[in-house]
Amino acid sequence: MIQQLSLNLPYRTAYGREAFWVAPCNSEAVAWIDKYPDWPFPAVFIYGPAGSGKTHLVHLFTENVVDGRTLTSDYRPPFQKKIAVENVDKLASEEALLHLFNFTKELGGHLLLTARTMPRFSLPDLQSRMALIPKIEIAMPDEQMIQMVAKKAFEDRHILVEENVLNYLSTHLTRSFPLVQSVIEKADQKSLSEGRKITIPILKQVIDEINEEQEL
Repeated sequence: MIQQLSLNLPYRTAYGREAFWVAPCNSEAVAWIDKYPDWPFPAVFIYGPAGSGKTHLVHLFTENVVDGRTLTSDYRPPFQKKIAVENVDKLASEEALLHLFNFTKELGGHLLLTARTMPRFSLPDLQSRMALIPKIEIAMPDEQMIQMVAKKAFEDRHILVEENVLNYLSTHLTRSFPLVQSVIEKADQKSLSEGRKITIPILKQVIDEINEEQEL
């Protein structure tokens, strides 16, 4: 029987390859990361909902990560073969991304671009470049994927739970990565404050509370 380990420890998200579960909803995106450097394109665009694993894939790809929301024309990219830009659907400057695209291509490097949705760019040169690269969507997860994401989120918090807890989560939640994270965070807080391990009754309380908040 798996025992609950309820310690009030700081947690961090594990970004190792062994911590990323592959499922039908993300297998194509993972395949592109795995096949690098054999990319026939200067860039690859991965998009999908919040919490779907885009940032995890970015960290598997490179340590050189830029937030598109802060990407401006004065950004000076490192002389690296691999650069990732997140939040491309919320760009601070299309001109800056176009410059970075040209820079990495001339260097013989590659860009990994991520966003929640696939944007359309107003800058014609940038739009034309994006039209020529692969665009991979991470789809909404199935129950199996929700269960695996929940398991990883518990492990990131140094918590071991019963298998029936994971089964309950996967069958009683809307298939949403952010919602899974929110439920687990609130369940962890409740568990610590009440001195109880995380069980189905605690999860039910948390899910009911979240549903009530959403109805207000």
